[in-house]
Amino acid sequence: MCIMLKQSVVFTILATIFISAVATAQSSGRSGYRVVDVKNFVAQNQILNSNPNQVAVKLFADAEEAEGRKSENVEVKYPMRDTAVIVMTKEGLADDSVAAIRRRVEMQRSQNKWRVVWVGEQNKCARGKVSQVWTSKLCP
Repeated sequence: MCIMLKQSVVFTILATIFISAVATAQSSGRSGYRVVDVKNFVAQNQILNSNPNQVAVKLFADAEEAEGRKSENVEVKYPMRDTAVIVMTKEGLADDSVAAIRRRVEMQRSQNKWRVVWVGEQNKCARGKVSQVWTSKLCP
């Protein structure tokens, strides 16, 4: 009985450390991003029952003007089995205030379905004090 209790305590401690490490990793990846409302993001991008790769394709193939764009990049990473992080970057936008935009989309799988759990954005402004630096602030 005593051995089982010790194993249970050890398991609880390890689970707590693991959950804490995951939360820290996610929050550190989120730092520097402006939080975007998940429901609005999902509705605007028509993300329904999509897996991370499908979401990445939708973000990459949006209807925004691409002429003159310097670069576009989409990465999908799976830091854990049921967690995906999509980072989409577009530089050289046809906008006089925003030179580039970066979106971070975090997804989790539960019961074999993926859902968006967090979205953040960063900008590189075309002018002003924060030009050419990734920022969570809106560009002037």
